[in-house]
Amino acid sequence: MKIFLHLLVCRLLQVTELVGTLYYVGSSETLPPPLSNTEEYLLLDRLKQGDLEVKSTLIERNLRLVVYIARKFENTGIGVEDLVSIGTIGLIKAVNTFDPGKKIK
Repeated sequence: MKIFLHLLVCRLLQVTELVGTLYYVGSSETLPPPLSNTEEYLLLDRLKQGDLEVKSTLIERNLRLVVYIARKFENTGIGVEDLVSIGTIGLIKAVNTFDPGKKIK
């Protein structure tokens, strides 16, 4: 199961073109800053128009949220790296299935 998850994460990273840009998450400086309201609005508008490059930007800029939530579950016996991997998969799925027309953030 762990190998399957690792392969899935590697494949998702290739698809989103994040291969070669992996960093150790040791501090908040490692992650890109969150989107401002204006940036988010502009990106979602571009997503409505069919610009698929926006998806990778949305994923990258929301990784901070994944790490924040993963750290809340540090004491469960599951490694933070695994939690971040699983959370990243969820984030990728969420961005891929996101419907800007529903007005849900």
